[in-house]
Amino acid sequence: MPAPDRGRVRRAAVLGVAVLLTVVAYGLALAVTGFLACGVSGCGGGGFGPAFSPGEAQVGLLVSGLVLVPVVVWLLRRHGRLVRLGAGVGTVVLGALLAMALLDLGPDGCPSRQERATAGPEAFEPGSATCSGDRNAVR
Repeated sequence: MPAPDRGRVRRAAVLGVAVLLTVVAYGLALAVTGFLACGVSGCGGGGFGPAFSPGEAQVGLLVSGLVLVPVVVWLLRRHGRLVRLGAGVGTVVLGALLAMALLDLGPDGCPSRQERATAGPEAFEPGSATCSGDRNAVR
């Protein structure tokens, strides 16, 4: 049995570490996005109640997708620029969609079954963006 090629083993180890770091970074991005979407108490409203930040949650969904791009581009490093660009854009979209599914968020940054609304005068920040299950809430 021939000895394993050191270069091949090294590349496999680098890829393994890169994938592991990407999975950890994606998990952190999901945790931060979930926190931004509903606040400390979560979307259920226990404890302090939900504190919705749909704009920041949308940014978190985008960051969740962007975290995955370096590994995909590195894996496709021998392909043309157009292929890498398409794969990068596709990765951002798929990463954001996966984050939306895992966090049960809509594309507007609000939890499912809720829509984006404007906070009323009794809110901490009146006029700011928030989420509401009330269909009559002001947009």
